[in-house]
Amino acid sequence: MSKHRLELFSDGVFAIVLTLLVLELKVPAAHGVAGVREIGPALAVHAAAFFMVGAFWYMHHGGFARVIEVTTRTLLWNLVALFWVTLLPFAALNAAERPLEPLGPSLLAGCCGLTLLTFVIVRLSAHSAIDDNPHMRAWKRSRMLMGSGIGIAAVICGGLAWVSPWIGYAGALVAVALAVGLPSPADAEKAFEAKGE
Repeated sequence: MSKHRLELFSDGVFAIVLTLLVLELKVPAAHGVAGVREIGPALAVHAAAFFMVGAFWYMHHGGFARVIEVTTRTLLWNLVALFWVTLLPFAALNAAERPLEPLGPSLLAGCCGLTLLTFVIVRLSAHSAIDDNPHMRAWKRSRMLMGSGIGIAAVICGGLAWVSPWIGYAGALVAVALAVGLPSPADAEKAFEAKGE
């Protein structure tokens, strides 16, 4: 099965989600500094959610860069991952309108964690060039474990947002930052080649 249509569909979903995020921004009633203060929380949440979705797109793109074959399971799990991404505008709207209530940050952190966990399953269900290299297989296994750990931590932060919303916000942002910071397959291949393995 070709990965091209999966990537096209996924890119379309990411583009729609980013569009929905900006449509939720409202023009402030006040003018000048008072207007900026009025929409400040909404702008901050919008910026964070925009970069979260962008980071997920980046991870999705990178995860499929070396994929050779996708299965029906890959397609279905990809839909589940995209479902979590599509909830981010709703989570961002809740967080923007009521920044200190737990629902918005809980959803942001929970959706981030569940997206990361589902990305791991998506990646494990597809065959890639990495799977044919023993050094890269070991690297992939450790990367999948790190991704799973980051996802689980974000889901836990989503639950803890009901204790303090700041835990949810921090969990979502830190999870995405850590996941984006994981070394890419290209970096790992270069490192193995430099070592002569």
